This record gives sequence, structure tokens and C-alpha cells, in this order.
Amino acid sequence: MSNGDKFKNIISDIGRNKNVGNFSFWAHRITGIGLSIYLLMHFYVLSSAISGAESFTARMNTVQNPFFAVLEILLIAGVLFHMLNGLRITLADFFGWSRSHKLMFTVAVILFVILMIIVIIMQLPKFLPENYGGGGQ
Repeated sequence: MSNGDKFKNIISDIGRNKNVGNFSFWAHRITGIGLSIYLLMHFYVLSSAISGAESFTARMNTVQNPFFAVLEILLIAGVLFHMLNGLRITLADFFGWSRSHKLMFTVAVILFVILMIIVIIMQLPKFLPENYGGGGQ
């Protein structure tokens, strides 16, 4: 089976199984991949510190703008979802609460929304022009 066929099978599987468990399964994996990619970029930016303070400051200033502020919000969303869903999976697997997994998912989503509202409010100063290059507040 070629990689293209595997991808088509994954997409059709997602379409066939429209339920909380399947959504949770795929969202957990996608956020995990996203967080892994972020770590690589994070190491790249931090590695500039080896070259000295000016190099590090220059590289940090390139990521202090509204585009990266949006990416930072998406990063926090990925971390929060991955963390809350992982906690839900842990409770279901290790404490025998699998019968309550839909309720736990609902609670996790409500917590996620509340926390993301707080995060967005805290991140708003980064979108003001006077804070570009300064990292917000």
C-alpha cells in the first residue's frame, strides 16, 4: 500500500467515524505533531544564544510581530488541548473511568475554552504596534 493510499484511508476513516473518541484521537495526534515541530523551531531560535547576545536579540526580534503572536496563541491552544486530552485519557485508562470519557471530554473542552479566553486576553497587547520587538508586556 502506497503512502497516498494510506492517507486516503485515514481521511475516509475520519469521515466514517464521526464521534467524540475519533475526534479526540486525531486531535491528540495532530497537536502532538505540532508540538514536536514547535520544539525544533524553538531550539533553532534558542541556539542563536551560542553566538552571543546580539545574535540572540536579533533572532528574537524577528519573531516579535503579530504573525508570530497568532502562532503563539495556536501553540498555547495546542499545548492546552494536548494536556487536557492527555489527562482525560490517563483518567480513562488508569482509573477505569472509560464509561465517562464523553463527559470528561466535554469538561476538557469547557476548560479549554475558558483557558483560551484568558490566554487571548493576555496576548492582546502583543498586537499593539508599540510592543513589536519588545515581546508584549
